[in-house]
Amino acid sequence: MRAGRRARNPWWVLAIVVSLGAILGIVIGEALIGYPVLAFLSRDVHVGIDPPFTADLKFLTVTLGFTFRLNLAVPIGVVLAAWIFRLLQ
Repeated sequence: MRAGRRARNPWWVLAIVVSLGAILGIVIGEALIGYPVLAFLSRDVHVGIDPPFTADLKFLTVTLGFTFRLNLAVPIGVVLAAWIFRLLQ
């Protein structure tokens, strides 16, 4: 490896960092509910399949559903997690 170049991380490392950042953002948003000035960061939007799709095949029932819960603090958490991850490398 040449000097000054970093080793590339696999895609799954980035996926884990983004997921942890999103969770961190949700936690930050929930913590800011008590502060009226920052309460706008905790407003969330639910995006997904609601109610879940159900296929009843008489011998097998398949249910498919997912929901993303997003608020304005999620991008803050993702950026914060990526920044911490970059510092640790």
